[in-house]
Amino acid sequence: MNPEPYLYIMFLQFIPKRFCGYLPPISVKTMLRCNGKEWAVTLKSVVRRRLVNGWKQFVVDNNLKKGNVLLFELVEATSGVVIFSVEELGLTNA
Repeated sequence: MNPEPYLYIMFLQFIPKRFCGYLPPISVKTMLRCNGKEWAVTLKSVVRRRLVNGWKQFVVDNNLKKGNVLLFELVEATSGVVIFSVEELGLTNA
């Protein structure tokens, strides 16, 4: 069974491997859309995939803390760009 193209993140460090099949195998420009705004980040592909170059600003601008749960919906994924719609779902008991 294939996983849904949604990603729940409580504290992002790396993107889970089961989700990476939906993403290009190279580092790519990425757009995060949240609350009517957009942030340009980079989806880095070295050993494990993660968001860099703009991720910290996204966290600051959205006042995110450890324990926030985010829902990432994959809107588009090509070899040139990845777009996620991001929704904050609240806090865990972390």
